[in-house]
Amino acid sequence: MEYVVYCDESRHDAGPDCPFMAIGGLWVPRARKTQLTKAARKLFRGLGLGSEVKWNKVSWRYAEAYKQVVDFFFSDPDLRFRVIVVDQMKFDPERFGGDRELGFYKFYYELLVHWLEHGNEYLILLDFKQNQSAGRYHGLRTVLARRLKGNAQILDLTVIDSSETPLAQVCDLLTGAVAATWCNSPRPGSAKEELVKHIAGRRGVPTLKAASISHLPSKFNVFQIELQ
Repeated sequence: MEYVVYCDESRHDAGPDCPFMAIGGLWVPRARKTQLTKAARKLFRGLGLGSEVKWNKVSWRYAEAYKQVVDFFFSDPDLRFRVIVVDQMKFDPERFGGDRELGFYKFYYELLVHWLEHGNEYLILLDFKQNQSAGRYHGLRTVLARRLKGNAQILDLTVIDSSETPLAQVCDLLTGAVAATWCNSPRPGSAKEELVKHIAGRRGVPTLKAASISHLPSKFNVFQIELQ
């Protein structure tokens, strides 16, 4: 089976008040990519979300609209989300030769490799990020392919403009909500706190800090990367 994986990150370049970063991926069957993209775009327009849907844009004005975007994700059984959370206070770039950027893409590897299943094919789409090294995306694809040993195939790993991609925007929203929760940043009584509670309720947990027990794919997986 073929899948498209939309990826995004949150809080990775934030200051010391953001101790955790999150890297998330939205898994979509490729056969339904066009249909779900059109459905998401139609939903956004119908809700008056004319500009890009993003976690940073959540406000009381569009609080109910953003809840419906969350419901769009949870109501379709073919959409799955996985996010890893990294304690940036324990992240030592010296372990990667002083290259923080390389370490960042190793975390991307951890996000992806455990959900690339035997016999499947994947198109992996990352939101564009200005890297210091031009070979980061190629390097990530190479190490993933080497690890998979042909058991699963990466059709391509490339970058996209998330502002033009509704399903990538859903990934941004969910990843941002998880990162904010782990950083204790949604202000009490704010629209963002309300949305976090809505996501947790749809997930069936009291808080988005609740980590998944199993690494097996499910609707909404949250894992903390344990750094020694």
